[in-house]
Amino acid sequence: MRSKVVPILGVILLVLATECHADTTYNVSFDELHKCKQYNAIAGYNYRNFFKLHELKHHSSDDTDLIVDLLVYVLAPRDGHILFSEQNKSSSSALEIVLGGGGNTFSQIRFGQKGAPLKTKSSVGLLSPIDPLPVRVRVESSGQISVFAGNLTGEPFMATMMPKINVTDLNHVSFTTWGTALAKWFYDCPLPSNGTSENLEIDGNELEQVYDDNDLLRKRILSTPRWIDPPMNFTGVYIVLLRVKEIAYDQTTNMFEMTGMMRFRWNDTRYSWNRSEYNTSVIYDECSNIWTPDFESVSLYSGAYSECYIHHNGTVNAKIGEYSWISICMLPDSYKWPYDNNTCVLRLTAAGYERNVPIRLLNTVIQFESYFERSEWSLGQMTKHEYNITSTPFGQLPVFDLQLAMDRKSDIHAVSIYPPYFVGNLLISISFLANGRSRLLLNSLGLIVLLQSFLSLSAIVPRSGVPKIYHFLVYSLVFYSLSSILYVIDLWLKRTRALIRPDSWIARVINVPALRIIFAMDQRSNYNTLEYKNVRWDEVTCILNRMMMVAVMVVFAVGFTKP
Repeated sequence: MRSKVVPILGVILLVLATECHADTTYNVSFDELHKCKQYNAIAGYNYRNFFKLHELKHHSSDDTDLIVDLLVYVLAPRDGHILFSEQNKSSSSALEIVLGGGGNTFSQIRFGQKGAPLKTKSSVGLLSPIDPLPVRVRVESSGQISVFAGNLTGEPFMATMMPKINVTDLNHVSFTTWGTALAKWFYDCPLPSNGTSENLEIDGNELEQVYDDNDLLRKRILSTPRWIDPPMNFTGVYIVLLRVKEIAYDQTTNMFEMTGMMRFRWNDTRYSWNRSEYNTSVIYDECSNIWTPDFESVSLYSGAYSECYIHHNGTVNAKIGEYSWISICMLPDSYKWPYDNNTCVLRLTAAGYERNVPIRLLNTVIQFESYFERSEWSLGQMTKHEYNITSTPFGQLPVFDLQLAMDRKSDIHAVSIYPPYFVGNLLISISFLANGRSRLLLNSLGLIVLLQSFLSLSAIVPRSGVPKIYHFLVYSLVFYSLSSILYVIDLWLKRTRALIRPDSWIARVINVPALRIIFAMDQRSNYNTLEYKNVRWDEVTCILNRMMMVAVMVVFAVGFTKP
């Protein structure tokens, strides 16, 4: 029995020994990796460091049609990202290669950072945190992109064509990861002479995690619990740049909204360091790990921090790339419409757990983009107010108010309302001078024009009050009615040819020469003999018509002026 057990144990030991000395999945030895430069993408989707391709020792080619021929190795559990760009920053025309994205399930070639995918391929389990993956990227001047992963000699792992851009401008390369994944990149590696990676045995040495000064400083800040309060003796948050992209005021809902970009600055000595100790004066993109002001919901302000820069003296510069600032702004009485104005107040408050957070706006830091006014209101003046309020759940609270004085853009309303108002009143006033069908025609045309103006006004005028022009449109409709009534009375009197007694005071008033001159009536030859002459009643309506015409002109002039 013992003789049978010994061979079995020998087989097991042989298998274990074979496993311990086996090569990695892609036959990449650690000696091969030591020939490369190493870059550690610790966490977060950020292309922080860019390397010039022409300065890499092993990036050169005798083929003039080959723009990029780069060999790298990556150790990562998932999400390895490579970016080729024109400058040392991302751009819309960059080339991005994603390996093991989506939790190590797919790979992509993208046009631009987080841009449109040019090629997508399923690649479950492509990356490994212990087995280096060799990746070779070749970009030809024709725009042909070939990505070899694992097998560097066969068909490309992914291949596609770049859009119509100048690929010769791809001069920089950068590496990163996604989320909390740690990716170790080995770049500037010598290309294999025969097109394959050398089959070298693993020497068994572990790769050492290399930290530079920037990584050590970042690790120190990340290891500090995030504070919920500003530091003691906090001087406040300063708005160093307020860029206004859009301003819109909806008078039907009384909703005022301003959007744009904001930059803040404050001092927090809890994040300061000795510049000579870490050989760096600023670190980037730590918004999620440091204290930042949280704006209260009463502010109706929303926006996420997109950039944070921490300086060695504790000064923090933060940016909210896209904010939305809302206020409920009631419209006052609309008597002056469309020449009215309004003032809206935007409020911003932030509170800590135990300490206050003052907010201040530096002078001359407001910028406006072109065509920022997106409603019928134009911005006239913007003023700031900084004070404290006590009626809050947090006790006394610093408040920053931004008051915006606005004027309604009256041009479009003046063009649509006042010309019809002028024409309608002119036709009605002339109708008091006309007779017969001409009068009826002028009066009817004036009514049609006024009704059209009235209907247009009712559709656009705010509901917060009755504007002045509305009152005078009503007066014009009253004059139309009087003109129609006088027309009917005048027509009846002319048909009956009714006379006024010569000794009546009405007859003497009608025949006063000055009055007849003012109202452009026929002259009487002798005022002293009127008691022997008869006057018809239709001359009374003629006088009334002239008086109504004068009244129409006066009311029209008053209504046509600005309130």
